[in-house]
Amino acid sequence: MEQSASAPRSTTQTLLLASGFGGLLFIATFLVLGVVAHPYHPVQEAISALEFTSLGLAQRLNFVIFGLLLIAFAFALRIELHGGRGARLIPLFQFVSGAAVIGDGLFIHEPLHLICDLIAFNATLLVLFLFAWRFWPDARWKPWAYYSIATALLMMSFLTAFGLLNHPGGPAGTMEKLATATRTLWSVLLTLKLLRGARL
Repeated sequence: MEQSASAPRSTTQTLLLASGFGGLLFIATFLVLGVVAHPYHPVQEAISALEFTSLGLAQRLNFVIFGLLLIAFAFALRIELHGGRGARLIPLFQFVSGAAVIGDGLFIHEPLHLICDLIAFNATLLVLFLFAWRFWPDARWKPWAYYSIATALLMMSFLTAFGLLNHPGGPAGTMEKLATATRTLWSVLLTLKLLRGARL
């Protein structure tokens, strides 16, 4: 059920919005696992490579939990977006990104894992560009239109570098982790803004 823009948020909606911090848990978990799991090289290897280490189950659970939090944030966004540009498409692609991340935890072998990766990253980019489209005509959110575009372009740059450096000894893992951190920072800042009373 949608709430009016002026109505106070329910406890449920506040909790759903808090799922926007899920990326912090995801990052903290894979960083810790990257230190203690064997064999794993955090600088060189992708996050998914943790699924083939001594702590593979923990990383699979990390993907699933993160995906569920992304989906919860999709429901939060559907309530927050009362109409207008992207009111349905933004939550839809947010949901798709979450479902694909869950797939990363369920399907650890190629080609299904790669397909889930591609869906997750592309859905995330679409969410960012759709938010920029929504924010553009709103003077209150215009800086966020630029920030959303910059975040998407920076993510694309890191992922391109990941592809180029994905060879033995290359720092591909670092590039993928930077892409994840870039998107997480955007989500955390947006969540904080909303929890502090801003309305989309």
